[in-house]
Amino acid sequence: MRLEYDIKKLFMDAFAPQPGEVVTFVTDFPADAAQASEETKHRREMTETWHSAMCELADHLGFTVRPVLVIDLRNPAPVPAFDADGSMDGQPVDLAAVMDSWREKDIIIAITGPSITAELVRRLGQNFRFGSAPGVTADFEGFKADYSKIPLRFEILVSRMAKAVAAHFTFRLEGMVWKCSLDLRGQRYQFCENGSAHRPGEFINLPSGCANIPPYAGIAGDPRGPSRSCGEIPALIDDELVVYRIEGNRIIEIIGSGDAAADERQHVLGGDPAMAVVTKLGLGVNDQARCNGSHVGDEKTMGMHWGYGPKKHFPDTIWAEHPVQMDMDFEYYDGRFEPIFRDSMYTVNLGELF
Repeated sequence: MRLEYDIKKLFMDAFAPQPGEVVTFVTDFPADAAQASEETKHRREMTETWHSAMCELADHLGFTVRPVLVIDLRNPAPVPAFDADGSMDGQPVDLAAVMDSWREKDIIIAITGPSITAELVRRLGQNFRFGSAPGVTADFEGFKADYSKIPLRFEILVSRMAKAVAAHFTFRLEGMVWKCSLDLRGQRYQFCENGSAHRPGEFINLPSGCANIPPYAGIAGDPRGPSRSCGEIPALIDDELVVYRIEGNRIIEIIGSGDAAADERQHVLGGDPAMAVVTKLGLGVNDQARCNGSHVGDEKTMGMHWGYGPKKHFPDTIWAEHPVQMDMDFEYYDGRFEPIFRDSMYTVNLGELF
């Protein structure tokens, strides 16, 4: 498999492996090879290609690369549900014992179909570090980015995000206009997407590059009072316009006459009240990433996405090539407004870093 990016540079920028450390690649593949899909076979080949490149780096730098840990993954959810068997070099291994052994000298790179990020995060108390690449293919555009720059972009963006009390949006499409505000008062950014996992206990997704923050949802007895998140956010789902109406940081109505809107109404408003809570504002900072229909790829694209529900499902990413045009400003405690996006492009203040 030929890669169109410098994977060794990505490894050095993202993980900086040091002498004495141990790198383990993980990929999923069924015990019965006849059940393997073309995507699964591609990921296996991709893992072997990345593994070979890491072995070449290890020869020069003095760290160790273990054989690929292949898991027959039946349930990726954290314990007690996590269910998989493991093998290395074609021989069965005690998967739980292998994963239990990971410590501060270990770097784990997981290239799987279903995400095992939650299981790896659950184990971070063991103090290893990892990169998780769920549902990817070797040709993802986001791997072409310069990973030495992504942490700088991330920091310059979250330095603003951490001080903002609100994010204000204007969306435009064919003469239609929607406005929305998300309440950020007292909220802190959440990071596992800053392109860098150099120290024990750190982790990233691959591709990487996204600043995330949960809007204030409104908490009984909290001095901030009710959430001020409100307005309307449009999305294009299967080329259908769907508009989400938000009050008090909850989706209260989904507007649209087609199948996509009907499906979203059922998904969001049809049962569990937690599904209607706005749980994420994400701003992508990977200048090479392109929306490709995958969760891990779309959220890194240089634009805005937002999520709802416990799993932070997001319906769309508004970016430079999207038909919907977006302006976004951060509002700060001193009443100042700063433009962050104009016409779905980062403003000069951030754009200079790209």
